Parts: sequence; C-alpha cells; structure tokens
Amino acid sequence: MAVMSVELQQAVSKAETRAEQLGTDLADLATNARSAPPEQVASAAAKRQRHDFLTAAYQSRDEADRAFERIIGGNELQEANYLARGALVARTVVRIVLRGAGGTVRGYGTGFLVGDGVLLTNHHVLDSAETARPSEAEALYERAATGEDLTPWRFALEPDRLFYTSSALDFTLVAVAARDRTGGFARTGLGWLPLLGTPGKAIEGEWLTIIQHPGGERKQICVRENQLIKRADDVLWYATDTQGGSSGSPVFNNDWLLVALHHSGVPETRDGKWQTIDGRDYDPTRDGEDRVKWIANEGIRISRIVDTLRADAKMAAHPLIAPILATGLADVDVRLPVSFGAGVALPDLLAANAPRAAAAAIPTAPSTVISPKESSMAQHLTLNLLVGEDGSVSLLQGGATEAALVAPEKARKNVIDAPVDPARDWGKGFDPEFLGTGDLRVPLPEVMQKELIAPLRDAYGQTFTPEQRAAGVLEYDRYSVVMNKARRFAFYSAANVSWGMRPAISGRSDQWLYDDRIAREHQVDNSYYRNNKFDRGHLTRREDMEWGSDPVSAVRRANGTCTWTNCTPQHEIFNQDKSPDPAIHLWQGLERYILEETAEHNRFDVQVFTGPVFGAADPVYRGIAYPLEFWKVVVAVAAGGRLFATAYLLSQKDVIDRFGLEGAPAVPFGAYGTYQRPIAVVEDLAGLRFTYGDKRSLREVDPLASPGKPGRRRPRRRSAATESVGVEVADDALTSFDDLVLF
Repeated sequence: MAVMSVELQQAVSKAETRAEQLGTDLADLATNARSAPPEQVASAAAKRQRHDFLTAAYQSRDEADRAFERIIGGNELQEANYLARGALVARTVVRIVLRGAGGTVRGYGTGFLVGDGVLLTNHHVLDSAETARPSEAEALYERAATGEDLTPWRFALEPDRLFYTSSALDFTLVAVAARDRTGGFARTGLGWLPLLGTPGKAIEGEWLTIIQHPGGERKQICVRENQLIKRADDVLWYATDTQGGSSGSPVFNNDWLLVALHHSGVPETRDGKWQTIDGRDYDPTRDGEDRVKWIANEGIRISRIVDTLRADAKMAAHPLIAPILATGLADVDVRLPVSFGAGVALPDLLAANAPRAAAAAIPTAPSTVISPKESSMAQHLTLNLLVGEDGSVSLLQGGATEAALVAPEKARKNVIDAPVDPARDWGKGFDPEFLGTGDLRVPLPEVMQKELIAPLRDAYGQTFTPEQRAAGVLEYDRYSVVMNKARRFAFYSAANVSWGMRPAISGRSDQWLYDDRIAREHQVDNSYYRNNKFDRGHLTRREDMEWGSDPVSAVRRANGTCTWTNCTPQHEIFNQDKSPDPAIHLWQGLERYILEETAEHNRFDVQVFTGPVFGAADPVYRGIAYPLEFWKVVVAVAAGGRLFATAYLLSQKDVIDRFGLEGAPAVPFGAYGTYQRPIAVVEDLAGLRFTYGDKRSLREVDPLASPGKPGRRRPRRRSAATESVGVEVADDALTSFDDLVLF
C-alpha cells in the first residue's frame, strides 16, 4: 500500500478535530453502542424521526411499525431477499482507478453511481477535473457467486460535462461515460442509488453496511459489527471494518438506502500522535492508511450533500443534477432502492428462485469460456449450463453470465445513439397544419375538465404565459401531451406521423425522462413498473415518430417519446402485441393501413391522437388507479383532398383478469380486440372535443357518423369501465382491416 496521500491526511485531521469538538471519547462511545440496541442509546427525538421516515418510506403504518421494532430492538433478522437486494445495490459501486501521465496507476478509491451518469466519491480521491480526466471507473471488479472473476466494465470519467467538488464536506460528483471503453456495455445496466435529503434514515445503535474496494482489491462488503454510534450535523460516526482504498464507499441502512459517504476514520492517538495497528507511532513517510489503528469511522451525511447541492443555484439546475435533487422519498421503492435505465432488465439475480435453478447443483454445471476482450478481442463470457435429472439443459444465472446478460443493449445492431436534450429537443410540438391549412387544419382536442389539467411551470429555458400554464400543453418533437394531474397519466398524446423518411433502425436505446415543466407529483415514474407485468406503454408510439430529414434526427425524435408523460401502464401481453390472434394486431397497424389505403398525392401523413379512458371503477395498484381501456383517433386526407377521421377502442381488462400483474403469464392468446367506434363515443369516454378547420366538430368527417354507412349499428352492451360515464360499447371486435369503415 502506498503512503497516505496529503489529501487523505487532511481529511483524517478534519475528522479528528470534529471528534474532539464532540467532547466525547469515540472509543468509549463505540463500546457502549455495541453493548446496547438503539432503544437504549438513541434519543426520543431521533426515534420519532426514524419512525416518521419508515412510515413515509413503506407507505404502510403496519410495515413501518414492524421495521421500527426490529431496528430499535437491535434485531439483525432480515427478509431472505436482503442479500439479493444487496447484490443489486452493489452493482452501483465501482473501483476508481487513479491514473497519471502515460496512464500509470497512482492509486485507487471507491465510488458509486447516484444518478444517470453521475458518480459520487470523496474530494480527497478526485480533487480536481485534471485528476479525474485520465482516471476511470471500473465496474464489476469482483467475483461471481461461483468464484470466477468477472470481466470489469471500464468507464471513462467526463469532468468536462460535470465536475463538482467540496473540500469542506469531502465529496466530488463527476460525470461518467454512457458506455464502457469497449463500447459493448451500457452504464445504465449498473443502476444508480437515490440521494435522499430526508432525515431519519438511521439512528444511533442501528446496524449499517458498507460496500467497498479496500486497497483497490475486488469488491467487498462488511455486514457484521457495523453500528452507528453518533450523529452530528455534517457527519455520522460508526464502528465498522474499512481499510485503505475504501474512501468514497457508500454506507447503507437495513433497507439498503444510502445514509452516508464514507470518507475517513478517526485514529487512535497517544501523546498527540496517530497509532498503528502494531502499537507504534504512525510514520507518514512510510505507512499507508491500512496501518492506522482506527477507533471509529466517519461518513458525510447524504442529507448534507443534498443540501449543499440545492444551495448552489447553478448546480441545482444542471441537467445531470436536477433529476437527482428532484427525487424524493415517494419516488423510491424501499423494496428495491436502486434504479436502472430504461430498457434495461433487472439483473437475473432476481430470477434466482426459479425452481430449476434452485434444484440444481452448481458443481455439475459445465462452463464455456472465451478469451477476454481488450479492444477488438473477443469478449470474455462464461456460460454456466444447468443439466437437470431429466437431461434438460438450461442457463444458470450468476457470475459472468449475469454480468453479460444484464446489458441487453450489447446485442443490438444498427443502433444510432441520439440522446435527447430537453432544452434543445423539446418545444416544437404537435403541428395543427401538418395535413394542410383551412379545412385540413386539425388542432389539439379540448379537455372538458380543465380543472384537472396539470399546469406548466418554467423549465429548460422556457417561460410560459398564464394562459399557457393553464392549458398545460407539453410540447415535444412533433407531438404534444396534456396531463391529468389527478390520475397522473395523460388526457391525450397528439402526434404528427409521417412515413416520408424511415431509417428502419433495428435497435433502440430508451432513456425515460421526467418533464420538469410540470410537477413530478403529476407523473408516474419507473417505481410503478417494477416487479410486475406492466410495461411502460407508449401513448404516442416510438415507432410512429421515427421519421425525419435524416436518420439521426429520426432516431432522436423517436427517443423523445420516452417520457413519463407519454407513458401508461399496459400489461406486457397487451403492449407487446405477442398474441397469435390476427385481430389483435389491428391496433398497432391502423395508422400504416390508413396511410397506405388513403394516401393522396404522396401525402404519407396522418394526425394521431391516443389516450386512456379514465373510469371511476378503474382498479388501483400501488396506490394509483390505472386505465383499462385506450382510444385512438386517426385523421388523414382521403382521395379528392378531403379530410376524414376514424376512432378506435381497445381494452386490457381481459388480459389483466386472465394473466394478472404479478405472476408469470401463460402462452398468450386472443384476449382482446380492436373496436372501431364513432368519434362521439371516444369524446364522451375521454372527456374531449375534437375539431378541425374553423372549430367544426371532427364528428362531421367520421364515416360512422354519416347516414347509410353499413356494418356499424350493432347491439351494444355497457362495460364495467364505462358505467360511470354512461357510454355503451358495442361487442363487435374488428377481425381484419376489411372491417374498417374509412369513407
């Protein structure tokens, strides 16, 4: 181990000074804390604060009470999934490799991801952008459950995009590259930890856990004899096992929520001199930090880091930091306190309870190993195969297999990376004159319950008038959304869809974004879609918006549909359109069929409006009612240059009734269908009014509203989802495109 750096010596000195100012012997305090549970060593105020935090986190008084009783009683018993959840959290922890001139290694530290592309570590590890620029973050530098070494993912640090440091609180934030140096793995596959400024995450006597790279070694975890012994305004003191190189490690409570950034220890002293573990005076010229005898360790409170960032107006508005600071306790699921990027499956560790995997003996699983990857070499991939008693062979998760499979983007082909910048790419919005002017002009629909519209607020450099705020129109790239603040999903999403230029990109890279032009309390984020059968269902489809003047702009426009405002919970069978029933495919192909059948003078354009039906009887899941039915209105130009519009309904009620939200579905079959309906029916169901031209009703150009049109006057039944609004829905699903009435 190299000698202790000057920066670390300064950090230790600050910790020593803080301990002296405490006026209490930390060694005695640590001994007392270890001999008593939180019930005996924590103050009444601290206990109340901890209980309040648990109540808010669990959103259940009973669960909070049970967790609180375990904590204050010093009970170390945990749910069996505690270790699996810890394995997910551990993915966010990386080894920082400090490099100097010519790429030489100068030392190591620990860091962890706290946002989409943001790394947190100590100031004394990365004290400047110059230090960070040649260094790198090394993920998965660890061993698998079966003992083999994983192949690390090495990410460049990008201080020119973000670098913020505080010597007073000894923390640094720096941007991390989106992909590793080989280009094969996406950073989003690692996940990131939320920074919660809410106090009450831990109290004296409570057990803590630290994940670290001590001395630059492979990732390790300390889960025994770790207790919080004292809280101060800026720091926590705790007794745990850390070594040199652990600087920058995350400190967790029993829910795996981040409570502190480990940065230093408090050394034992004699006659004013630090002592070593072998009982002599510490010599800074030859001793490393691993030789110091620590009596306690110190971590910077996460709440103080959050406060510091919020107090810096420029940093609080930074596009990488603003989402971190906007994350509150309500956005975090304590059952899985780690976030993954859009399109990234949860690690296969979650599938470790599969019956076949659980019954198999790991030693019998043969392996196939390909040589390690460096630059253009082959990727190191270990496949553990599971041979059952019946002779069947399946893939055993874990180890290098797990590390490779958690990055589904690796297998993508023909992918154009075109990330969306809200300040640059949002604001064009739905164009009412996309099909033409005069009677071909189709404006946004009118929302009848205006009091439920989520109002706009200034963001991304945009300033809105009072009228714009009240109208609540969120403008993206060629589509617009208006949100229902009570239901937290969109009233509608309106899009200009064209087939004039389609790059036909075979892969995709979804990154779901909040829209801070409305309050986050009016949006439903990824926490709602975890560990269930709900997909993040687009209203305006991603595929519909992949058009433009060039492939990059087309892909960027498509990527712009990945916003929580354009998202609704849709059962995976319903959303992914996997049913063999041909009628089910109608919903996804309506726009293309209408374009192909009605295109006039090479006009490959349509206006598409899509949204949910908000019923009073909609079921509630995780405290939020989700829609069972969806509608679509398609407007196009027919032969002769006249406008026409058709409307459709689709329900996921049967799918959810048959397959549920939690369990694994059976092979899907014809569980739902597409229905063509008069626009008047959709208007009543959705609480909207559609117009064209000079405020004329769109019903006028609906073929189902015209007299003498065949085939659409069938007996009707009242559905459970529409009873509250008094609209009846006919039971006559479309079986082919020939059933459509377009003229």
